[in-house]
Amino acid sequence: MFRQGPQKYQQFQDEQRVVSNKQEFPQEVQAGVLGGKEGSLDFPSDQIPPDFNLAELHREAWNVGTTTLSKSQLRSLRLHQNAPNVSEEEKLVGQICKCCARQVPKDRVKIDCNNQDYSFLGAGMPLYFEYIKACILMLIVMFVTSGDYNIITNIAFGQSCQTLDKSIGIEIDEKAVCIFNWVTGLSLANKREDQEFIDLQQMLNLISMLTLIILFQYFRKEQRAFDTEIDSSTYYASDYTILLKNIPTHTEGLKNDDFDQDLKDYLEVYIERTYEKPSEVLDYEEELRQFLQRNNRPEKKLSRVVAVNLCYNIEEQTILEQEKQSKIAQKQKLLPELYDQGLLPGSEDINKDEQIKEIDAQITEIESKLEALEKRFVEGKDVKQYFLGQAFVTFRWESDVQWMLIDHRLSLCSRILGRKSNLIYRGSQLQVEQPPEPTDVFWENLHIQTYQKIWRRILGYFLTFIILGVCGGLIYWLSAVQAQSADEQAKAVKNGDLNPNYKVKVIAQLASISIIVINYILSVVIRKVSLFERFSTQTGFNISLASKSSLAQFVNTAVITFAISTWVTKNIYGTGGLVYNQTYVFLSNAILPALIQLIDSSSILKWLYQFFELRKGKSSVKTQKQLHDLFERPVFDISTSYATVLKNMYVVAFYASVIPIGLVITCFALLFFYWVEKYNIARRRTIKYNYSSVLSREMIEQLEYVLPIYCLTNLWWEYTFLQSISTEAIIGVCFGIANALLPMHEINKLLFRMKAKPNEHLPINEAEVGFLTDYCRENPATAETERARYQERVTRHQKDRIAMEQMFEQ
Repeated sequence: MFRQGPQKYQQFQDEQRVVSNKQEFPQEVQAGVLGGKEGSLDFPSDQIPPDFNLAELHREAWNVGTTTLSKSQLRSLRLHQNAPNVSEEEKLVGQICKCCARQVPKDRVKIDCNNQDYSFLGAGMPLYFEYIKACILMLIVMFVTSGDYNIITNIAFGQSCQTLDKSIGIEIDEKAVCIFNWVTGLSLANKREDQEFIDLQQMLNLISMLTLIILFQYFRKEQRAFDTEIDSSTYYASDYTILLKNIPTHTEGLKNDDFDQDLKDYLEVYIERTYEKPSEVLDYEEELRQFLQRNNRPEKKLSRVVAVNLCYNIEEQTILEQEKQSKIAQKQKLLPELYDQGLLPGSEDINKDEQIKEIDAQITEIESKLEALEKRFVEGKDVKQYFLGQAFVTFRWESDVQWMLIDHRLSLCSRILGRKSNLIYRGSQLQVEQPPEPTDVFWENLHIQTYQKIWRRILGYFLTFIILGVCGGLIYWLSAVQAQSADEQAKAVKNGDLNPNYKVKVIAQLASISIIVINYILSVVIRKVSLFERFSTQTGFNISLASKSSLAQFVNTAVITFAISTWVTKNIYGTGGLVYNQTYVFLSNAILPALIQLIDSSSILKWLYQFFELRKGKSSVKTQKQLHDLFERPVFDISTSYATVLKNMYVVAFYASVIPIGLVITCFALLFFYWVEKYNIARRRTIKYNYSSVLSREMIEQLEYVLPIYCLTNLWWEYTFLQSISTEAIIGVCFGIANALLPMHEINKLLFRMKAKPNEHLPINEAEVGFLTDYCRENPATAETERARYQERVTRHQKDRIAMEQMFEQ
């Protein structure tokens, strides 16, 4: 399911290998940077009026695509850019946005691309689409093994529901009697009195569940294989980096009061003494020596530790930035008044205004403080009060990272049992961990203590339960309105009025739509709760948000409605009852979520705001940074998407036995959603994070709750309709709960061994060409300086590559 032929993607990677095998030798680097001298911070982030051309460049730089091409692809691109009738967006390809140091992608992803083509966004991105495909396959398996039999026997052989006519209509209670129509005819209610059919149905349900258990192991195996394949063919900044914790924050024994350089020197000596260089590395260094000799350059030794990026408490920096934005807001209020007086935007007359001069002076003072603080952060000196005792250490060779992780990484269980690291630095035992990707780090949350996070998460769950209670009350009120309408129809029937009551049907449909609206509001509130919990990584936040949101929406959509219909209104299959409501919910979910994504109101609003801002031209009072934010496409929200898929799977599992047509409807809904997501990502989204495979693995864990939900509801409906419980139903419950409780990921690793990826010994200066970003550029404490340096490094790197190609062609 997960593995696909590489096709175009592998061809692209093979061409990349050919280019990267031409050694592009690096410049020597200093601690804290990935090369280059200190750059000038020349991006006018607070410039008013803003430059719209820079904003358009920024928007295109965030297109979803790759920045590195083979020589043949580059040649085709250049020919295309020089051709007539080329759009302005295409002319920007390859340029670097100064504010974020990102290149405009040269090869944007296609709507119908292989899912593996998303791997440059992190393994979690292609695995997200494979996850949706896995859900669709689950629904097909459930339908083939039991759902089709359920539907056929319901509609063809079921006789429990009655056709409404005058002979029986006068005396019936529409809550207690099942009136035959397409909704009830397709449901289990139509054969609720046929024990033979239900007994066989339970046997098929058990077969369906056992098949799903096997299928989940297949999903896990393919997920791990897919992750391994992506990891072996794509380079990420984390492949060359380790996360060190428990670094001393005091200055005792520190050379020159320089935290990052001292740590770099220590690790350099440790690596040289402990690990021998592989033969491929020695060959590379020999080729470097020959290259330098041929070009009459001085020989130099390449350090094995490339960069040390320290983690800081950036609260002071954040407060200063907020103060600056407050002053800018004051300035923006004054500027329209000055423009109305006839002063030209950006003119000296504007700058001479006393109020503007005073505000500009205050902004300059704040900027000086920010620059001084960032300089200290970049240099790693005099930062004792900010340093958090953590650092991302980047190595030149991936093999050094692997050795450090093998020798020094301790599992959580090992740390609990008291096992200590033998990597000692200035008297402290360093903790070595696999790092998250640069964009996966919540840098502003790193200073939050563990006990504070635990308290926040307990409070977060408490708030979630309160919110669920409020939403449950709203749904109860809607059910009460619906029950009242059903009672009115029942009275009308008893009085001999057999005409269809469209009011009840309309209210049922409005109730199903209202549930979707309530779920949307619920997801927005839960997002705020998850942000309050202050996770250290984007992955942790996404897992929390997707888990809480999917569970809360499932409770709203299925459980609360079920409880109200079962124990309050006591209307399961009568007019306006549970079967009607949930059938309409299935239909609404099949169309509305994907349709809302397709219409994409957020993009439409962005276009409108951009249009009005463009009309202002030089009279715009937005800063350059604010205009960039406006011109960015909406950010892709993977956690909300996962929550939508999970909620649909939970709901369909809950009602699959009583409303089997829900399997078909949800299958088409997910298929529609899948292609809408691919279209949006290719054309209308910004993706700011590298998504980890951990997210997809955790979502598989969440998806396994489908099994106990499915088997428990099978047992409940059998008991409800027949007042008995079959052996098959009990066996199904046992297997379903056991599968949810056991560590199935660990079991899968024991059942299916994966070969470790071969180490290709590619130096970081060649691999980083394919990185979206790195730790220095993403850390807010060092971002501005490092992004400027990165631009200089890329420019120099491109010049060196051209020189190397010319040398090899001679």
